[in-house]
Amino acid sequence: MSEISFDWKPGIEEVCLKLKDKKRIGVQVPDGLKTKSHEITTLINELTGAKVLLWGEPTYGACDLADRPLEEIGADALIHLGHLPMPYHSEFYAIPTYFVPVRHTGTLNLEIEAINEIKNILPNKIGIVTTAQHLHLVDYAGEILEKHGFDTSVTTGGPRLAGQGQLLGCNSSAARRLRVDGFLYIGTGLFHPLTVALSTGKPVACLEPHNGIVSIADPKPFLKQRYAAISKAKDAQRWAVLFSNQIGQKRIELAEKIEELLIKGGRETIMVGSIHQSHDQLLGMGIDAAVITACPRLAIEDGPTWPIPLLTVPETKIVMGKIKPEPYPFDEFA
Repeated sequence: MSEISFDWKPGIEEVCLKLKDKKRIGVQVPDGLKTKSHEITTLINELTGAKVLLWGEPTYGACDLADRPLEEIGADALIHLGHLPMPYHSEFYAIPTYFVPVRHTGTLNLEIEAINEIKNILPNKIGIVTTAQHLHLVDYAGEILEKHGFDTSVTTGGPRLAGQGQLLGCNSSAARRLRVDGFLYIGTGLFHPLTVALSTGKPVACLEPHNGIVSIADPKPFLKQRYAAISKAKDAQRWAVLFSNQIGQKRIELAEKIEELLIKGGRETIMVGSIHQSHDQLLGMGIDAAVITACPRLAIEDGPTWPIPLLTVPETKIVMGKIKPEPYPFDEFA
């Protein structure tokens, strides 16, 4: 297995060439690079001469920027590591914002054993999808698979997406736009391939690129958990409608419509806003259930740890009898 590290220095060096006139620069670093924070901030200072401020809040994507709070303390620019920009909202940044891609290094491990496993899972005509950290592996994977009889395709999704084959936790349009019979997901974790399986209804094989392990994105355990949360929420009387002011997650009009739907259904509501939502924010309010109108990933990944049901917008519509429970409606941002 090839050694895994993170390639970010060339991106920092390139961006800093544009920031020689800046006096105060903010930096956002994903959790996977927190151990490199001092090295990153020191390098930016050396290359620009600016005061460098590391933003301490976690960042979960290009939808989760710190441009506005950094502007309030006088930052001239923001360097955001680990994610690609969302083209549709680039004109709304409070300060100049620069995205530094972070690639997982190492060669793609796609040997004959893995290829045969993929053949056992997927039909011949497949799409290839991945996250920002592995986009550079997509074309190479396609070349290898084509030599072994696969018909592969890749495309760019909607306006939230910057690269071909790119998935977001809230958007799998790069998969849905393809006319294929199955998908290969290159990367780690189960959340992203599950969005593809649920939004397309087609089989998804997962390839861990650095050790060559192949698995299946099986939505059945996920669906069992989600339908259990939906069932429990039907008895909830007081609801929190959670919303965010982050530009890439802000759906305040939708939050108001969901609140209206709940009130018409005889429920009590309270709208609760924050940058990052947690159950601790609801303590003492007597909340029986919550609906997240910001990042739907919160309900999917963190929801099972909450002591109350945490639902997505479509799941709440199921509770209120506005849409059918099947097929499962994944909450996607357009």
